[in-house]
Amino acid sequence: MPKIKRNELEIVPGDLSGPDDKRTFCRFLVEKVPIQFKDLKIGTRGEGACKDISGGGARMDSIRELRPRTPLEMWFDFPDGFEPMHLLGRVVWSKAEGPLWRIGISFDRQRLMSMARILKATQAEEG
Repeated sequence: MPKIKRNELEIVPGDLSGPDDKRTFCRFLVEKVPIQFKDLKIGTRGEGACKDISGGGARMDSIRELRPRTPLEMWFDFPDGFEPMHLLGRVVWSKAEGPLWRIGISFDRQRLMSMARILKATQAEEG
């Protein structure tokens, strides 16, 4: 997976929810937000790219397979000049698509304060 530059963040417009969507929080479709993660079960590390995020979870793409129920420690590196956002979570689903794995993650705690960073990035993109 190519290295992702931390100074690029694009909020992509679009409605991600469908009629069967049971999520509590609105999701933000993002591009090029690097994620470093640690598998807390076996201690290995990996990286991926965040594709969408909300107060309750995220979706990332990675070259590494992660199985459902795998506990993760994650660092989301938003291009806002602050330290990476540190979160704990668990893999909910994973699906192979070509050379990548699409991975759904549920955060252990709802992170409303962390969402302020995403909202600020959205406002900065809108200009």
